[in-house]
Amino acid sequence: MRLSWLAGVGLCSALLFGCVSESTIVDSKRQGERQTDNKQIARTRLSLGLNYLQRGETSQARFNLEKARELAPDLPEVSNAMAYYYQQVGEFDQAEDAYRDALRKDNDNADTYNNFGAFLCQINKFDEAEQLLQAAVKRPGYIRVAESYENLAFCALGRKDFDKYQQYLEQALRHNGAKHSIVYNLSVLNYAKGDMEKARIWQKRLQELGQVSPQATLLRYMIAYQLDDKTEQQAAEKFMLSVYQTSPETAWMLSADFSASEPEKLRQQYKASLLGVDPAVLAATPNSNPKIKIVKRKTGVEPESQAYGLTTDRSLPRMETTGTQPAASPEPALTPQVLPAPAEATAGPATAPSSEPSTDAVTSASVQSQPGTHKVLYGETLFRIASKYRLSVSELQRLNQLTDPGDLRAGQVLKLSEAAALPREYQVQDGDTLFSIAYKFNLALAQLAAWNQLATDAALSNGQTILLHDPVESAL
Repeated sequence: MRLSWLAGVGLCSALLFGCVSESTIVDSKRQGERQTDNKQIARTRLSLGLNYLQRGETSQARFNLEKARELAPDLPEVSNAMAYYYQQVGEFDQAEDAYRDALRKDNDNADTYNNFGAFLCQINKFDEAEQLLQAAVKRPGYIRVAESYENLAFCALGRKDFDKYQQYLEQALRHNGAKHSIVYNLSVLNYAKGDMEKARIWQKRLQELGQVSPQATLLRYMIAYQLDDKTEQQAAEKFMLSVYQTSPETAWMLSADFSASEPEKLRQQYKASLLGVDPAVLAATPNSNPKIKIVKRKTGVEPESQAYGLTTDRSLPRMETTGTQPAASPEPALTPQVLPAPAEATAGPATAPSSEPSTDAVTSASVQSQPGTHKVLYGETLFRIASKYRLSVSELQRLNQLTDPGDLRAGQVLKLSEAAALPREYQVQDGDTLFSIAYKFNLALAQLAAWNQLATDAALSNGQTILLHDPVESAL
């Protein structure tokens, strides 16, 4: 989550696309050429400076911004842009002075109020930040009200005021109902509070906006798990593996460790606020993630403030549920796209959801405790496990005396029996990648690539033979 900074220079958007990109500007005039107004040249310099800053070329950015200040020292946009520069390079005292200078030059500029307020949120001066952001939204003719309300929401979150955070997000949505970041954050907030039905409503709305991202797909997967919607969970998993193979979110899903994800970090913050403790203290406590009572094969969720139990199982819980099974959602949508700004609005690690000691999040889709067995991960279904090992669900049930296909828990070891022997070779089929083969046979991608003397992203051809064992050991 990032605070939104608005350029307000007039020559380029807040994301700086379409700005002038030349490295130099010729200030000298040929004989007979019409004199250009200094303010116009200064604004061009501002565009160049902000463009360089966006690309990380801070020396060129400062050079052009200083040139703009020389040309038009009284121009409010110059002070505004200089303030943003100082903010980006971490010179916060100079940034604050520059923002105040911009307001002195033009105390009716809504973008300056927004940018200054977002900056003060970043350095935890929440009271003055809220006043400035409120002043921005009250300015007549201001068209970026939704962004300012989002910044107010992030300020409220910085103060751990979850009620105001939700209130400001909803106000932002009234001003821009199609903004992905607002819808995404409302879904994440309801997930954090344990209200999965509302979280799903917002998540579906996010899908309807028509874009996709690994963050939104992971959110879809986690909500489906909490609602015990296996169909939706499998659809999200399949989409993630086919589109975002190398994303951190895919690694978290395969390792069943979601502690670094936005929904889990916010859930940890919300939980800490209910208990009246610091999130860092809570995360460091061995039993900081109490398990919530599970009611099998139902949907709907109590708010987390009412649902926390007293057991000390450290696995990520499925919360107590009621209601009926929801229908599967369409494909996922894009995580919020937020304007450039410096501060993350959420922080604080959450405890790992796995009930067993965690394994490498990137190298393995699951962990086998011994040959011929499979250790169940968070969110896995009997159908997924059976498919992986080419067994039927009924056969897997019979082998493990499971009367209910949904009766699985993280860390449970299943017998595979007939599927115990791993083939020594595999013939590549259409659509296979080294990643999908490693995932299918429960092997580390780097290890499989080394055995076959291939790069991890090497292209494979149909019929190609892939070794599933160490050829050195085979030779011995």
